[in-house]
Amino acid sequence: MSSSSSSPSSLTLFFLFASTFLYTSSNSFNITTILNQNKDFSTFNKLLSQTQLASTINSRQTITVLALSNDAMSFFSDQSTEDNKISLSLHVVLDYYDIKKLKSLSKKTAILTTLFQSSGQAKGQQGFINVTVKDNGDVMFGSAVRGSILDAQLIDSVASQPFNISVLHISSYIPIMNPDPSDTIYTSSSPLPAQPPNDDDYVYDEPPSPPSPPSSAKAHAPVAAKAHAPAAAKAHAPAAAAKAPSSKANSTTSASAINSHLDLAFAVVMSSFWLLMT
Repeated sequence: MSSSSSSPSSLTLFFLFASTFLYTSSNSFNITTILNQNKDFSTFNKLLSQTQLASTINSRQTITVLALSNDAMSFFSDQSTEDNKISLSLHVVLDYYDIKKLKSLSKKTAILTTLFQSSGQAKGQQGFINVTVKDNGDVMFGSAVRGSILDAQLIDSVASQPFNISVLHISSYIPIMNPDPSDTIYTSSSPLPAQPPNDDDYVYDEPPSPPSPPSSAKAHAPVAAKAHAPAAAKAHAPAAAAKAPSSKANSTTSASAINSHLDLAFAVVMSSFWLLMT
């Protein structure tokens, strides 16, 4: 009697555990663990921990880290911990960008908001970086301050967990430039300038056409309504077409996230169920 009643209780506890595990791990990542997989980024990884930027990065749900290999870290050896924190925070973008998304920028260039901007210490455009795709396909980074040179080149992807964290290897550090006097001063309490769209940066093929009016409506429409129909259709067509890529991006993102979560859930449930039964 007691064994039969304990079995459902055990199964209930098991499923509660599995659900809790999946919920807490769905968007979790650890930048220190990610960079530990490659010794070429050991110095960069160490400085992220020393400046406590690692914990800040791990607390975010969506982030991109522009990582530097050991041979590009000499600039940071002569700086204080606080100065290194400021410099490295310019290499943390507050959005998800992998190589595909960067190379699919609709205008081949964008201004990205960094962790330095959110600190409230940046002046003018100091807290933003410029990313530009050159004609030969190279992706270049640099300060968004007017007149800055884009000389940090994207080399490859270190790791990615769509659409939570992307770690990209760049050739050199991005310096914090003196603000241009003509630039608007933005602080953490000031409204940010218009940022590039997220998923809309992807290129889509043949967005669906706007829906046609019902045939019955055409049959009974007066002559005056027919005269205005082309203009109305033209007025609404761009809006409908504009909405299509966004919905497509959202569905693609959701599908990828759901598939990964289902795979993980299945593995956890099956292995735990086997252990429970044995």
